[in-house]
Amino acid sequence: MDQAIINGLAEGSVYALLALGLVFINRITEVATFAHGEVAAIAAFVGFTVFQATGVPFVVAVACSIIAGGVLGFAIERIVIRPVQTSGLLATIIVTLGLYFVLHNGIVAIWGPEVRPYPAIFGDATIRFAGIAISSQHIGVIATSFMIAVALAAYLRFTRSGLALRAIPQNRYGAAVIGLNLRRLTSMAWVIGSAVGAMAGVLIAPLTFLNSNMMVAPLIKAFAVAALGGLDSLVGAFVGGLLLGVVENVMVMFIPTYLKDSIAFFFIFVVLLVQPKGLFGKVRREKV
Repeated sequence: MDQAIINGLAEGSVYALLALGLVFINRITEVATFAHGEVAAIAAFVGFTVFQATGVPFVVAVACSIIAGGVLGFAIERIVIRPVQTSGLLATIIVTLGLYFVLHNGIVAIWGPEVRPYPAIFGDATIRFAGIAISSQHIGVIATSFMIAVALAAYLRFTRSGLALRAIPQNRYGAAVIGLNLRRLTSMAWVIGSAVGAMAGVLIAPLTFLNSNMMVAPLIKAFAVAALGGLDSLVGAFVGGLLLGVVENVMVMFIPTYLKDSIAFFFIFVVLLVQPKGLFGKVRREKV
């Protein structure tokens, strides 16, 4: 049971990080992007390609992945999302869904459909604690996800641009009235959210290996996690990701492996029946 919980926390940390980027973008821009997973996959491929082509230290390759995710997020917001953002929710959904297929096919065209092994970022060592064998990779994934979540929270709380980003979902019209540059802040939200998603892609790559379909299932779970935590709650996204990972790995001890995803989503369904806004979602009241 203890081993299952550790494995679940490691997997859940990746779901949490991917959902964190997804919710961050949605909270600021009101766009739920179906291309988020493919941006993370491309970022992981870019870093791996840099590593193989140049032989730079792997930490540099990881930095390249994060930068690639941010740049791609910026380009998507400027070129694809901005022209249609005033056209309504359905238009943005269709556009991001179409963008998913464009990016997915782009991965296949550039890197091919082959499965490539990805280096273990944190090594292959095993640490024993209280009779539990914990791999350094799991420890690294959990610690990295937690540090990124804390850094993102600190950024939003203690920096001027972070406070400006927090002001937008509170009152978009009021934020514009007091002089905040909504276009620049929207681009910033896409850059940050996509960079966080890129880090999730890097962390999951050693587990799933690099391939064109590596982020399909994690993205679906990230959306589920976002709904579980509350679509506008960053804390909910992170806690929901950890919870989903633990539930999956504990339940697989008692049920066939092929039912793992079904049980996890059934758990989310039950939670949302009780708390429709999610674990940390807030009911928005509007005065008419």
